Amino acid sequence: MSVSYIIMALAIAWMIVYLLRPNTVTVHFYYFPIILAAWYWKILGGIAVGLISGILAGPLMLVDVAENVNQLTFSWVLRLVFFVAVGSFIGLLFKQIQKNSQEILDQQREIIIQSHMANMDGLTLIPNRRNFDQVLSEEYMKVSHETSLSLIMIDIDQFKQYNDTYGHIKGDECLIKVAQVIQSSLNRPTDYFARYGGEEFVVILPATDEQGALKVAENIRQNVERLMIPHETSHIKPYVTISLGVETMHPQSGYEAKQLLDRADQALYQAKSQGRNQVMVYKEKA
Repeated sequence: MSVSYIIMALAIAWMIVYLLRPNTVTVHFYYFPIILAAWYWKILGGIAVGLISGILAGPLMLVDVAENVNQLTFSWVLRLVFFVAVGSFIGLLFKQIQKNSQEILDQQREIIIQSHMANMDGLTLIPNRRNFDQVLSEEYMKVSHETSLSLIMIDIDQFKQYNDTYGHIKGDECLIKVAQVIQSSLNRPTDYFARYGGEEFVVILPATDEQGALKVAENIRQNVERLMIPHETSHIKPYVTISLGVETMHPQSGYEAKQLLDRADQALYQAKSQGRNQVMVYKEKA
């Protein structure tokens, strides 16, 4: 397509120069195909079309036999060299512009990638604690008079024993599998899931009441249990299980996002202290 455009531009330039008679003004129309070629093919394109333009301009300059032939020939050669030089310069200019633009795009892409990776857990490839803190703050601000915000804290039961028994490579594989199952257990695009640290994960459920959060939490627990990842040293079951703590905040609750997290964490502690492999809702201490 670019070749046809350049040929068309050359033909139009030649026709204009022919109709208006060649002179120092009309030959400037050849700059258009030269610039076009330099844009598409950079230096080589500018040189090639500059050379062609110079060649095409020559016969038209020699049409006027009243002029001195030697002088016209010299002007032709000079024009040809000038067109080639202009084509080379414009091609070099476009090449540098393209290089600078690409460098800027690469830098912007690198910034985006670094920003993305700074908010992602390198092992499980899900959001990390840093990103979670930001999202929790944003979701807390969205809570209205008619909506609730639920949080689920998740901990893999006796994970230290698992690492000690099977090694850290198997431990990493276990974390990845559990993370994948938790992620697949969340059905809404608004549901959020992150690795909180170590073997702990956290789920944010916007516009979800306590019963809805309990249902999601129990579904996650059962799905992880169905993985049947062997855990011979577990005192609970011979495979990997998880404990979950749930807390739901209402607009009238009157506490901050940090307290929501603290209460979900306390509910998780209650689930672990009462046998693990279960879901517990936060309860005020008597």
